[in-house]
Amino acid sequence: MTVLDTDFLGAATPADEIDPTADLGTARTQRRLTALYAARDVFVAHGYHGASMEEISTRAGMSKPVLYTHYASKLDLYLAVLQVYLDRMVDGIRDALAVTASHEQKVRRAVLAYFDFVDEDAGGHTLVFESAVPSEPCVRWRVRNAMGECAVLVSAELRAAGMDGIRAYACAFGLVGASHSAARHWLDAGRPIPKSEAVDVAVALCWNGLSGTTKR
Repeated sequence: MTVLDTDFLGAATPADEIDPTADLGTARTQRRLTALYAARDVFVAHGYHGASMEEISTRAGMSKPVLYTHYASKLDLYLAVLQVYLDRMVDGIRDALAVTASHEQKVRRAVLAYFDFVDEDAGGHTLVFESAVPSEPCVRWRVRNAMGECAVLVSAELRAAGMDGIRAYACAFGLVGASHSAARHWLDAGRPIPKSEAVDVAVALCWNGLSGTTKR
C-alpha cells in the first residue's frame, strides 16, 4: 500500500487550491494525488492511447511541466493509477480472508470481494483487466503479480484446511480466475441478476469443487 492509495470515490483538491502554507512533503503528496485523480478520469474516458498529458494536466489544474515533475511519462502515470487499483483488489481479498469463519464462508467472502471490485468502480476494473497497453511488460507484470498475490492469500487458507501446498496453489489460481471471470461477465451482461445471487452461483461452483479436496 502506498501513501497515495485512495478509494478514488471523491475528488482530490485542485492544484490551485492546495494550501500554500502546508509543508513541502504534504503539498507534493497532494499534488501527486490530484494528478492521479485527473489521470484516472482521462484514462477511463479515453483509454491509454487516447489520453494526453496535456488533458490530464488541465484537468488537474497544473501545467504540463509541473505534471512531469511528478510523473516522468504518461506510462509512469498510468502505472501509478493502475497500482492503486491492484492494491485495492489484493487488499479486498486479504480483508475477506482475515476473519474467523468457516472455510465455505471465507470462499464466499473472497468471491464477493471480486464482485465488489468490479461493481463499485467499473473504471478501475477496466484499467486492470482490459488495459489498452497489455503488451507493455511492466503492465503485464503488475497485473500478473497482483493476481498471484491474491492466489497466495487463498492458497494459505486452503493449506490451513488440509490441502497440500502444490494443490492448494493450483486450486487458489482456479478460484481467483473463476471469481474474477464470473464477476466480469455479470458486469458486462448489465447486472442481469442481483449481485448476491451472482455470488451464490460462483460460490457454489468454487465450493463444490474445493469441498471435496479440503477438510471442512
